[in-house]
Amino acid sequence: MNVDEFVKVFSERFPGAEIRVSENKMPHPKRRVWVEIDREKFHDAMKFIKELDPKAQFSIIIGIDAGDRLLAKYHMEMFWGEGESLSLVIGTSVPKDDPKLPTVTDVFPSALPYERENQEFLGLFFEGIPDPRRLFLPDDFPEGIYPLRLDETGIKPEMVKNAGHPYKIKKEGSK
Repeated sequence: MNVDEFVKVFSERFPGAEIRVSENKMPHPKRRVWVEIDREKFHDAMKFIKELDPKAQFSIIIGIDAGDRLLAKYHMEMFWGEGESLSLVIGTSVPKDDPKLPTVTDVFPSALPYERENQEFLGLFFEGIPDPRRLFLPDDFPEGIYPLRLDETGIKPEMVKNAGHPYKIKKEGSK
């Protein structure tokens, strides 16, 4: 399935989704499909992607603090066994006062470490996640603090341990 065919099939199945196509010109020209879909339809869209290509390769989730919303961008490659692969980024967003998405580990099991990472660093929670334990932060790291948040729940400067880092954060009044 090529990019244009994918866009047609996906937009027919999910008419409310925003879809655009971009082209990376270097080093080799490649088109990428970008999809934005409502949280309520997100899990169904991920299942549909897997139905279209049972060998679809999940790569990573990029989580972003976008002010009053948290964004989740899922990167994957599709149809890689059929010649040139299709690069897909499918995204959704949630309000910060209800930062929940359904897990997609039932569709893409390899999403688990990325969902765990986004839970602990961004406070984006995945309902039904099979293993919600922390992945990177220590067990004694304060609950409710998310290092990648840009709001009051983000990491505070006094929490940074520089360990002799040359860009040490200086407290007011110190030299």
